[in-house]
Amino acid sequence: MKKAMFMAMVALGATAFSLMAQDVTKFNGTWKGEEGGQVRKLNVKDGVIFMEETQPNGRLILRQYPFQGQEITMKEAPWTDSKAVGKLEGGKVVVETVMPNGTEWHDEWTMAADGKSYSALRQMVKGAGGSAPKGGPAKPETFTKVQ
Repeated sequence: MKKAMFMAMVALGATAFSLMAQDVTKFNGTWKGEEGGQVRKLNVKDGVIFMEETQPNGRLILRQYPFQGQEITMKEAPWTDSKAVGKLEGGKVVVETVMPNGTEWHDEWTMAADGKSYSALRQMVKGAGGSAPKGGPAKPETFTKVQ
């Protein structure tokens, strides 16, 4: 009886993990920021959301957001040698990033139920060398799916 209960719990856990992983794939596609006007191309692969963001001035930023508890080291500027660890937490992708200069970032991405937009909170936790973060409290930006 105990073994049957244990197996049922394992199956339930695997099903829940599978459903969460399926939800993360909703991030695949092209998204436009409602405030900043930047365009993000997102691709979910191997437990990481790969972001290619084009700023309104044409600047390209490449970034990775892991979501399965693993640590990754980014290779592209301005994030070169930055380390990020992420997880799924209550329907959100939550990522903590530390840059080589000590700057720390906290990101939270929450997909809308209809999959047509997501909210992205990006907040500096510590400045370079452990200094206090600059600016006031962060507010999320909404990205709308365009493709």
